[in-house]
Amino acid sequence: MLGECSIPTTEIDEPRTELRTVASTNVLIVAGPAASGKTTFATRLASRLSYSLFDLDQVTGPLVEQCLSLLGQPLHSLDEDLGQVLRAARYEALLSAATANISLGRHAVIAAPFTREIQSPASWREMLSHWSNDAAPTDVRTELIVVQCPDEVLRERLARRGEARDLLKLESGAAVSGPLPGVDFHAIDGTMDTEDEIDRLVAALHLGLPRVVAEV
Repeated sequence: MLGECSIPTTEIDEPRTELRTVASTNVLIVAGPAASGKTTFATRLASRLSYSLFDLDQVTGPLVEQCLSLLGQPLHSLDEDLGQVLRAARYEALLSAATANISLGRHAVIAAPFTREIQSPASWREMLSHWSNDAAPTDVRTELIVVQCPDEVLRERLARRGEARDLLKLESGAAVSGPLPGVDFHAIDGTMDTEDEIDRLVAALHLGLPRVVAEV
C-alpha cells in the first residue's frame, strides 16, 4: 500500500503590476441636425481616439421601429406628437448606456441631435447630472461639439438619402438646421473634410489617447 505523498509547493511573491489611467474622463457630446453628418463625425472621432461610441439611433433605433410598427405608425411620426412621447425614453436609454461606461472611467462620444438639452445652461446642467454623481469619476470633462451645415445643404442631403423618417422635415417649410445652442460649443463644418475637422478639434481640445502608466 502506497503512503500519501505530499509535494511541497513554494509560493512566489511576484510584484503585481496594475495599469491605471492618469487622464480625466472625457465625454464628447456630438450634436447637430439630421443629415449634418454628426453620426459620421462621431464615429470617426471615437475611432481616432479609441473612445466608446453611443449613438441615439443605434441605441434606440430597432426598439423604436418595432414600437412604431406595432402601433401601425410610419417612421416620420417621430417628428409628430408620438415622437415627443417617445423622446424622453429614447434619450434616457442613450444617456444611461453612456453613463454606465463613464462611471467606470471610460472616455465616451455621445451622438444625438440634443436639440432641447443644449438650448439653455439649465437644461445642459440637467443632462450632465447623469454622470455628475457619487458613482461617476470625480474628474469628468464634457465638451459640446455641434456639426453645422447650411439649410440648403441639409435639405439636399435629406432628399438624397430618401429615408421615410425625413418626410415631414422635407415637406415643412421651416429651417431644418435648427437654432444655435444656448451654451458654449465647438463648431464643426459639416461640409468640410471630416478628418481635417477632427484634426482641428483634437488640436483645439488637446485630446489624445489616454496616458497609461504601470504601477508596481
